[in-house]
Amino acid sequence: MLARLILLLSIVTLVSVGSSADALRRRTPPRPAAATVYVAGETFPMPAPDAPRVLLIGDSNFFGPLGHTLRRAFAQRAYHVKIRGKPSSGLARPEFFDWFAESERLISEFHPDLVVVMLGANDVQRITWPQLDDRIQWKNEVPWRRAYEGRYREFARFLSARVPEVVMLSPTNRGWRIAREAVTRVRELQERAVRGLSNVHWIDMFPLSSNADGSWLSFVDLPDGKHKKRIWYRRPDRIHLTKEGGKLVGSRVMESLSKLDLHRARVR
Repeated sequence: MLARLILLLSIVTLVSVGSSADALRRRTPPRPAAATVYVAGETFPMPAPDAPRVLLIGDSNFFGPLGHTLRRAFAQRAYHVKIRGKPSSGLARPEFFDWFAESERLISEFHPDLVVVMLGANDVQRITWPQLDDRIQWKNEVPWRRAYEGRYREFARFLSARVPEVVMLSPTNRGWRIAREAVTRVRELQERAVRGLSNVHWIDMFPLSSNADGSWLSFVDLPDGKHKKRIWYRRPDRIHLTKEGGKLVGSRVMESLSKLDLHRARVR
């Protein structure tokens, strides 16, 4: 008899607790969906489902500070943004890294409205083809120029057939004369290669990575009390950007993007 009484009281208690919990859930409004998104440890507005989608692809510049500066800048504007940086990559040697295949994969997954590309710094070498016994050496300048211009145009057309708008960035200025002259050849061919492509824009990064007098961007000395504080924009290799260099050059890139006649992914 006592056992039955205890069991009955337990059931009544459980029903009472359950009813109270149900009532509390009914009175408590549901939590709103997250209104922010985290990018590199920072909080940004959650993009609307129909917000523009921007894909950033490139070499070590996009793997490093410059790419992450652009990623944050687009996140601040509440755009959907995805980045893929591969150090040492380019278009010259697809057997090392095939940007045609990787771009196809990323575009199929992300469906961008705009793709921003930065390649060319690592293309100052022999050009190979899918058949690895077929190659053109850097020193054979005339055939090399013809081959590289053709491949760059092919890549630009490949992207423009899949994405509404394409922006391609040249290599940056750098401190070593030989390296600067080498990427100058690449820049010239890139600019020629994209001429006449309606939805492809090309931005020369040399002015954006140089001082006002055209010299390569290296450092700046800022007043700091009785002394000066030196801010380095380049790493010791005189090529790659530091975190501060990425911020400065990245802000210049965003300003240049805002001047382009973009539509769906217009930068403001």
